[in-house]
Amino acid sequence: MTILVDGRTMGSNPSGIGMYAYNFSKTLLEIGDLTFHIVIVTDVSESDEMKYFENRNIEILEYGERVEKSFKLFSYFIFVQKCIYKVKPDIFWEINEIIPIKIKNPYGKKMVTIHDLFPITSPQYFNRIYRLYFRYGMFRTIRQTDIFLYDSMETKRIAEARYKLLKMKDNYVAYIIIDRIYPNNVSNKGYFLYIGNLERRKGSDLLLKAFDLYKKNGGTNELHIAGKMREQEIQELYDAISRKNPSITYHGYIGDEKKKRLFENCSCFVFPSREEGFGMPPVEAMNFYKPIIVSNITIFTEILENSVNYFDITGDESATIQQLCDCMFHFKEGQKEMYDGIVNKYIPFTCGRSLMEFLQQYD
Repeated sequence: MTILVDGRTMGSNPSGIGMYAYNFSKTLLEIGDLTFHIVIVTDVSESDEMKYFENRNIEILEYGERVEKSFKLFSYFIFVQKCIYKVKPDIFWEINEIIPIKIKNPYGKKMVTIHDLFPITSPQYFNRIYRLYFRYGMFRTIRQTDIFLYDSMETKRIAEARYKLLKMKDNYVAYIIIDRIYPNNVSNKGYFLYIGNLERRKGSDLLLKAFDLYKKNGGTNELHIAGKMREQEIQELYDAISRKNPSITYHGYIGDEKKKRLFENCSCFVFPSREEGFGMPPVEAMNFYKPIIVSNITIFTEILENSVNYFDITGDESATIQQLCDCMFHFKEGQKEMYDGIVNKYIPFTCGRSLMEFLQQYD
């Protein structure tokens, strides 16, 4: 079976969706080597993740310039169509939710992963142009796609409630793959850790304000933050708080080795999202048996169960900040057995094998 994967989100500095693309493509190659032939189409091939495929002699079809979320996407998908005609795949897999133009795959199926519908369900976090693009693109995508993957039951529930046509499409819940990480030297160096994009949807403003309150109330831990700065509002808030509070360190976008070291040495991992399609970092933190604080949104109760510290994000902002601050002072330790049980649900073999079995029906 030949699968043409749109891998542009792993082309340079991949975050959540990019790592979803990388982990599933890599796992299908490793456990289904005799079954699956993977070809990757991308805008650019600059990341370590793309180098992995290059080193395995996987065919990579490169557009030649970054497109991200811009009008270049339309010309990029014209290039994707040419790649489909060249590769003749059994499945063309669009991992980035939206196919903005009509794409044909006369050789097989088209498959799309839906991670969330936030530009529709939480429009306050997106500009008007992107909201219109997403609505238009999602409508067009649903009509022309044969198979849908969801990264959680929560995403499937929301999507099918919004678009009745999705209930008539072939579908499968393909939970995000998270590699099992084995720590070297776990210690407690006295800091809270956040890893993820810095934006309001991720609760980055809540974290900064709660940490500021924590320090005012005598808290002694520092705060380390890593990830892409996505919004000017968060940058300005970080600048204002860090000027008066030097115990905040911003690392920017980080690679796997630095991420591992930050996990190993933190006191507690904090992930205060307002909205989340899945949320890899809390599960990653479980590899290090660290205490974890998250918001009480539905997706976290689905994937993390009762193994972590929850704070209530449903009230007004001041109450939410106070609750998060209280959690920073009083959090329970992680339980090894519970963490292991959750992490093992998302390891490559478990998730990859189940997706492989689902896809074999289209061979």
